[in-house]
Amino acid sequence: MHDEPKMVMYEAVNMKSRRTITFSLSALVVLWTVPLLDATLRNAWACACCTDLGQRSVGVAKLDAYKIGVLEEMRFASMANLYSGEADPSDTKGISSPSVSYELKAGWSKEQLTFTFRDETGKSGTLSLRRPGTVSIFAVDPRTQDQEGSQGPALYKEWKITSKPTGSGIFNVGFGANQLLTVIFQGRGNSCTSADDFSHWTLVMQGPKANYMFFGRLVTSGESPVTGEQSEPAEEPAR
Repeated sequence: MHDEPKMVMYEAVNMKSRRTITFSLSALVVLWTVPLLDATLRNAWACACCTDLGQRSVGVAKLDAYKIGVLEEMRFASMANLYSGEADPSDTKGISSPSVSYELKAGWSKEQLTFTFRDETGKSGTLSLRRPGTVSIFAVDPRTQDQEGSQGPALYKEWKITSKPTGSGIFNVGFGANQLLTVIFQGRGNSCTSADDFSHWTLVMQGPKANYMFFGRLVTSGESPVTGEQSEPAEEPAR
């Protein structure tokens, strides 16, 4: 008479123990799986930026919001040079009174990129181009042993935009039909591109009335636009 309730009670306790063990094992599986899944997702995200030995890509892409943002984040250093090679700078076609070097101010205003040049004598002029609908993109592994951390070889990169030029001052003699102005942004990085990947620029004018090329440096985060050196953090005022 008294044994049956004891058996029922024992089975109830036993079932509760089994449920507790099952729950505990399930919790351990979840606790072990979540970090593993998180690490897998992080690795997959990182590998989206990875590069491969011998990698090369050439193409034309639409200037979407992301790429426009990259272009507009770039900052130009305050000096520019006129490329003349072995020729005399005075022989440059399309610039009145050409000089070897210029002070430079450059930046975007709405959809237009404008370069303002001033030589040491104070003569100045502007070159502008409207933002086109596409950008030419080139990336290649130069096989120089440079690495992007553990993500593979560092790629040499170029982004290139081309449009009809407008301008003023010392460049007025070189405007006309069939003239094209191209800006080439040059740098290095992995397969995920940001403005900080780019370190230099080249500006190329081509056409029947003017042919010349300027080049200069881009300012990366924390650099001085004048010296190119890392800016010192501001000191906190004494209390």
